[in-house]
Amino acid sequence: MSVGNVGGASGLSSQQLAEASRTVSNELGQDAFLRLLIAQLSNQDPLNPMDDREFIAQMAQFSALEQMTQLNKTMESMAKLNQYSAMNYVGSVVAFDFDGQDYAGRVLAVWYDPSEGPILEIENFGEVPLSRIHGVTTGWWGA
Repeated sequence: MSVGNVGGASGLSSQQLAEASRTVSNELGQDAFLRLLIAQLSNQDPLNPMDDREFIAQMAQFSALEQMTQLNKTMESMAKLNQYSAMNYVGSVVAFDFDGQDYAGRVLAVWYDPSEGPILEIENFGEVPLSRIHGVTTGWWGA
């Protein structure tokens, strides 16, 4: 008795489905990965079921994808907090380094540059990225 095309209606092998799951997970996320894994399990060849090591590897990929998604969300939240916390520097005197020299100046304004992050406008100096600030005070030093 010939069993032909038991691997599912699509006729994809387990390796092809695994490769597709990697592609889909990179483009569509964890929901697509789960749907593909369920389809793979429900359409597998009953005479040659999925190897348990292969299944465990795919579950580990799913877990890693989920953790990376959560890490990305956390990083985005932290970037927003950094963006808004820089506003507290307005009116303060900051110490910063520029070209190997230390300077100090009063912060007049703050804005956000997507590529550099928060930028501080410092009186009598100009634009300084927040990453160059190494000290802050509410009063003018030496005054």
